[in-house]
Amino acid sequence: MDPTLDTAEKHRPDSYEQLTNRYELLLGQHQIELRLADRLGSGCEFPEMFAAIAESSDLPMWVFDTRGPVVLRSGDRELDQPDIASICADARAGQLGNRFVIAPAPNGVARRFLVRRLEGSSADDSIGWLVMGEIGRSFRKLDQFLVDRGAVYLARHCTLHHAMHRSIADLTQGFVERLLRRGEHGESTVEDARRIGIAPDSTCIVVAIDDSALSRGIGDIDSLISSLSKLIAGQVFGARTPRGPVLIVDLGAAERIEDSRLIEEVCRGLNSALPDSGVQCGVSSAVEVDAITEGYDEALEVVACLERFTADHTRVVSVRDLGPARILVANGNIAAIRRYVEHTLGPLWSEQGDSDMETLMNTLAQFSRVGHSIRRTAAAMSVHENTVRQRLARVRRLTGLDMLNDPFAQLSVHTALAIIALRNRAHPLWDTRARGLLSRGRVRQKAVEIG
Repeated sequence: MDPTLDTAEKHRPDSYEQLTNRYELLLGQHQIELRLADRLGSGCEFPEMFAAIAESSDLPMWVFDTRGPVVLRSGDRELDQPDIASICADARAGQLGNRFVIAPAPNGVARRFLVRRLEGSSADDSIGWLVMGEIGRSFRKLDQFLVDRGAVYLARHCTLHHAMHRSIADLTQGFVERLLRRGEHGESTVEDARRIGIAPDSTCIVVAIDDSALSRGIGDIDSLISSLSKLIAGQVFGARTPRGPVLIVDLGAAERIEDSRLIEEVCRGLNSALPDSGVQCGVSSAVEVDAITEGYDEALEVVACLERFTADHTRVVSVRDLGPARILVANGNIAAIRRYVEHTLGPLWSEQGDSDMETLMNTLAQFSRVGHSIRRTAAAMSVHENTVRQRLARVRRLTGLDMLNDPFAQLSVHTALAIIALRNRAHPLWDTRARGLLSRGRVRQKAVEIG
């Protein structure tokens, strides 16, 4: 008989055991697919997606990021994690798909690992690695399927959530822009604020940023929002407008007596989150939701004041810092502003001053900063209360300013000191770290710059 016609051996039916094994494999694959698809569709977080994968096997699993550190691990057992650099050396060159890798574990025992790259939006974009270790039993066919499909679902999770977050960020930015342009769309500020999660009774602070001095600006505004959110107790929303980045800080329902503390907290957070140079930042007063537009105008006025006194370093100044000086600086003639400062401070502003003048200037700054309290001024400067009274008496003899009893004199000094300090990173009226900032040498320097 022609051997090519003998097909009995080739088409012999599978045994019952083979059919059973194949059915169990397909059933296991089907169950894994359903479990992972259901978890992905539930909108879970990344750790929950990984947990669904890890629960499908009794072998240990890890997720590594592209730099090597482990991101997630399965089980409660404290197993030594594999060295991702050694088992994926060729994978970094794009040569590793899904196969066994034999590599030494930290305890010196060589083990096999299943490794799968988590691909991003493109084949060249790598998110990380999914690794399964052959510990406790040998690998089975279903393990390889689990690693393969698990890597696909983890990558899809990252891609989908990134797209969702981007869409939410775009929508939020649109509503922030509407809040800043109240009235153009015929809807109330409160309604637009509610759409992005700001309650009607919230207290908000608006931040206007000028980053035009930087070649690429401050970069991704979402990164700034994320950094600032970790530094302050409140939600942060933002948008990049034609006039520069704008942030709205939602501090929730707060008492008016808390306004000063809230503004200081936001300013400290901005100083930490922003680059050290090239950024000018204006911070509004604490406003209600229906006054967000007015808060934006305040912040822009502060930025306008900063732009009149150029500086390379980053400056964060609030409306509270400047007080009425912002109206004078934003709209006044620079020469007239200098004359105002000279007229207010008199000989304290003179270049002929000595160390006594420096001491008096620092005392004035502290006295204004602590709310015109002799006791708090003495404590801040570590001197006796009578010493503060004597210095303020000398100020009155030299300038005619009755800082203890005349509110107009107090306001005038506050305004003059705010103008002097406009170029400084730390504001001497409100920041204790700036104590001594108004030294005689610095005052003379500012006199030249303002002139």
